[in-house]
Amino acid sequence: MIEIDNVSKWYGDFRVLNDCSTGVDKGEVVVVCGPSGSGKSTLIKCVNGLEPFQEGKITVDGVSVGDKSTNLPRLRSQIGMLFQNFELFPHMTALENICLAQTKVLERKPDEAIERGMKLLERVGLVEHAAQRPGPVVPIQDSPAPSVRAPSRRRRSRAPRPSMGRAWAEQGRKVARPGGFEPPTPRSVV
Repeated sequence: MIEIDNVSKWYGDFRVLNDCSTGVDKGEVVVVCGPSGSGKSTLIKCVNGLEPFQEGKITVDGVSVGDKSTNLPRLRSQIGMLFQNFELFPHMTALENICLAQTKVLERKPDEAIERGMKLLERVGLVEHAAQRPGPVVPIQDSPAPSVRAPSRRRRSRAPRPSMGRAWAEQGRKVARPGGFEPPTPRSVV
């Protein structure tokens, strides 16, 4: 599904990624953990083609991320990811935040996006917050609502917030795998 093979990246003279290699199977939930500044977000951005890398190879479902002929917008429309700051739009409700990519990127009809969004909010126990906006009074920004936004796009893979641990991996499995079987134990990639 996702193969990272000896990936290295520099910002000027600073080497932020040093020969990183790992694989992520379809449906697997992976948490990338490490201290601040260790390259967690950079690695995830490289997987999605948001950051170029200088050495190595990244493939997503057989498609080379670093290949100049790769249609990155199309590839990105199939990959869900979360970063340290969830960046929910403060002027939009939780449901509107969840539906935005569905209607703009995947061109779903609003009714279908709302139906999918409500099902995902229900799955994580936040349906009662669907009409609320994130902010200091309503703790949607720090809740699982942002984790619902990525899978609402029917993605190929999902990378939880890099600095979070087991709790977010548990939440990710809940969103990524509705159903009756026990998912594999999350693993950390450093």
